Amino acid sequence: MKKLLAVVCLGAFAFAANCTMCHNGGMAGKLNTLTPAQIEAKLKDFKAGKGNPMMVNIAKGIADSNIAKLAKEYGKK
Repeated sequence: MKKLLAVVCLGAFAFAANCTMCHNGGMAGKLNTLTPAQIEAKLKDFKAGKGNPMMVNIAKGIADSNIAKLAKEYGKK
């Protein structure tokens, strides 16, 4: 069980580290169509447990200090 939990946690980190695996890859909406403020708001909602369960689990693994950075990196330029 501990091994499975570790894999899930590492998987969540990998997704957070590379959002384009799903977004901009066809499985989920493109992030570059959203402003950084919109992405930041959505990530905060996911982290609070609202919305898509997969994104809720991923967002819970993202430090608050990194949410704005990710939003700026992947948002509309």
